[in-house]
Amino acid sequence: MKKLFVFLLIVSMLVLPALAEPAYPTKGITLIVPWNAGGSSDLIGRLLAADMERTMDVKISVVNTPGATGTIGMNDANLAPHDGYTLIANATPYSHGVLGLADWTPYDWDFLAAYYVPGIIAVNKDSEYKTFDDLYKALKDKPGEVTGGTAGVGSTGYVNMEVLKSADPVFGNYKHIAYTGGAAAVTATLAGEVDFTPQLSNEMIDLLRSGDLIALAALTTDDLTFEGLDYTIPSIKNFLPEVEKVLPLGDAFGLMFPADIPENAKQALEAAYLKATETEPAKNFANEKGVILEALNMADSNALRDATASKVAWILYDNGAAQKSPEEFKIPRP
Repeated sequence: MKKLFVFLLIVSMLVLPALAEPAYPTKGITLIVPWNAGGSSDLIGRLLAADMERTMDVKISVVNTPGATGTIGMNDANLAPHDGYTLIANATPYSHGVLGLADWTPYDWDFLAAYYVPGIIAVNKDSEYKTFDDLYKALKDKPGEVTGGTAGVGSTGYVNMEVLKSADPVFGNYKHIAYTGGAAAVTATLAGEVDFTPQLSNEMIDLLRSGDLIALAALTTDDLTFEGLDYTIPSIKNFLPEVEKVLPLGDAFGLMFPADIPENAKQALEAAYLKATETEPAKNFANEKGVILEALNMADSNALRDATASKVAWILYDNGAAQKSPEEFKIPRP
């Protein structure tokens, strides 16, 4: 009897984990892009999904759900069952909580960082601001008159300006105009609705190459050169050495999902994602869109998430832009 009991105990130990984590995936996956089509999250999410659905042999349906600086789509994913069948295409989720947009913390999401996308300050070709010095002088001399378009409060473009403001208060003098996504902010700059945009390279690279937009400064520690662009974009530190301490400014983009989904789902998603980043389309995307292919695994991506949250959340709070203290979300000060 005792031997039978031991045998049954061993069998139950082997069977119960299998019952707790059913095979994955067995049905289609939804990838929510919490922004309009054409922005960084959308382009990168669709690129990864195209290869991942072949690897995983299931359909990955991409749904654009813009609004509230990406929060609506993020909340939709958070409210769905945490089973690995609802993903998010977005950048590091570091500012939503402190800005009062959401109750979840950065640590509630696991991250897969595929690309690093640098920020660029750009104007349209007919702008009165021909150099970064021209724009900076206008910001300094005419507070509140120079307009800048971003994808909204909490977006990378908005955060870029807040972080620059922490190093030089002059950057707080612009009039912020929020749009529904990075592509919309870039289009507004092209149309002359706003004077400049501090958005991301892949959202404007085609317009930079055509000459319809002019890059005045790169928010990087080094000058930037892009394939198909006949000039070098100077680092902003060339004009303002004091801002080097907060560079580089941009963001890592890729995929996210709730951190408490089943472990086998995490492993399958990470493996399919890493395979997708090794493809020729993924490598070509980096050259075509002026971004850096990082292809970080989940552990390294989450470490980047934590470092970014610590840096940016506290800058937003110290600047007065954040409604809540990072301490409420257990984000340590750097």
